[in-house]
Amino acid sequence: MLARRVVLLALSILAGAIALHAAPLPVPAPQGNPSARALVAAASKYVAKYQQEFAFLIADESYSQTKTDGGGRSQNRLLRSEFFLTYLPADNEWVAVRDVLDVDGAPVANREELRALLAKGGEIKGLISQVIARNARYNIGSTSRNFNEPTLPLLLMGEKRVNDVKFERKTVDRDGEIVLATLQFEERGRPTLVRGPEGSLPSTGEIILEPATGIVHKTTFELNRPGVKVRLTTTYARDPKLGLWLPDVFTERYESDTPISEVVLCEAKYTNYRRFEVTGRIK
Repeated sequence: MLARRVVLLALSILAGAIALHAAPLPVPAPQGNPSARALVAAASKYVAKYQQEFAFLIADESYSQTKTDGGGRSQNRLLRSEFFLTYLPADNEWVAVRDVLDVDGAPVANREELRALLAKGGEIKGLISQVIARNARYNIGSTSRNFNEPTLPLLLMGEKRVNDVKFERKTVDRDGEIVLATLQFEERGRPTLVRGPEGSLPSTGEIILEPATGIVHKTTFELNRPGVKVRLTTTYARDPKLGLWLPDVFTERYESDTPISEVVLCEAKYTNYRRFEVTGRIK
């Protein structure tokens, strides 16, 4: 099994969320031809503020999965969920939550168990393992995984991990009026963000961002272990109502040849982002 240790920042909706309307804090723009160090600094500041803003949001997620084996046989699954992020105080961890509404059109029973579970976040250490197991319970394919979350690579820019990652600036390009830089990364510290039965699995990938603001436009996250290759790609889009760059499309590819030859392709689309009211109700 490939296991995720932690996931992105947010505040518990069960503690009573307070709507956040402040504009993002400005991030100093790297001057001239930005170095990898300047880009990492800009991105880290942006992610720290972004996490707090994302904490007050919930989205609708449409998540399709297709598994194809070496013989050409296939299996499909479609999940419809609410996707949000919360904090578990006893674990001192932030975790993404996929609250599944229906599977292939069939409603999921006992959804209230998830809310009850999250309500214990301040009391029970180790609750994060139960939450991420619930996130993954409808995954298909022989590659067991619990880290299929669009914001996962942003954790590498956080204070807890950024110093354990090697970054290299690859390109600086212009997309119309916007300058975009590509940062290549490689995890060096242990334990890594994702781990398997054999221990740490260092990730590699790229983050495409605006040098002047740290705004992230796209991430890729790859793992390569014997028998399994993993690639996660998240594309961000600006939500005009909220004024934030949010996950738009998240794709996954899992290619395995042990114990069987198999490819699993997944695509999640996120819509209808909205903020929590003070009462915990959703706009």
